Amino acid sequence: MFKFILTQRWIVGCIRFWLGFILLSAGVTKMLHGNFIQLIGPPWLIEVLAKHQLGLFAEFIAISQIIIGFCLLVKRFATLGAVMAVPMFLNILMVTISQDWRGTPYVVGFFLACNIYLLIWDFDKLKFLLTDQEEAVPKGGITRKNIQIDLLYLIGLVPILIAVLISMPLRASQILAFGGLIWWVGVYVWKLIQKQKNIHK
Repeated sequence: MFKFILTQRWIVGCIRFWLGFILLSAGVTKMLHGNFIQLIGPPWLIEVLAKHQLGLFAEFIAISQIIIGFCLLVKRFATLGAVMAVPMFLNILMVTISQDWRGTPYVVGFFLACNIYLLIWDFDKLKFLLTDQEEAVPKGGITRKNIQIDLLYLIGLVPILIAVLISMPLRASQILAFGGLIWWVGVYVWKLIQKQKNIHK
């Protein structure tokens, strides 16, 4: 039983990382006009929609993808990211269907199904949204066991947002965006090392 739960957690972790990186890279790629790691989505979306006075809307979508991707990548915010990813994937799905992109709706539909699996896994955290019994809803403020880790992860988001929101040479933007990703990896590795040290104490 323990091995099965451990395997499920590993699968959930892989799905979170996979969906998070897909969304984050898609958002950064759009904002950097195709000059980043492109996994899904047309990098020219902003330019095309700008012709119809919808450039700001396209940028909003790209920034939203970055934020949602960040939340999915960071386990501490993964449930929030999975909730926000549902309307994002649904919107992408509708666009691909309306544009008659053959095959793409099935890919996006698979992403959506994977995201729903994440919500099912986190159902215990979300079930209070569905109850009408107020006494069943936890009371009190928000508590975090280690707020420093939250801040370290958020620090990694800053250079990525700077890279896509502030006009600068392309190379500098790419370095900042990659720097944010590397920072997250560093924080994650450091967290694992600290966890192992605590286990062996």
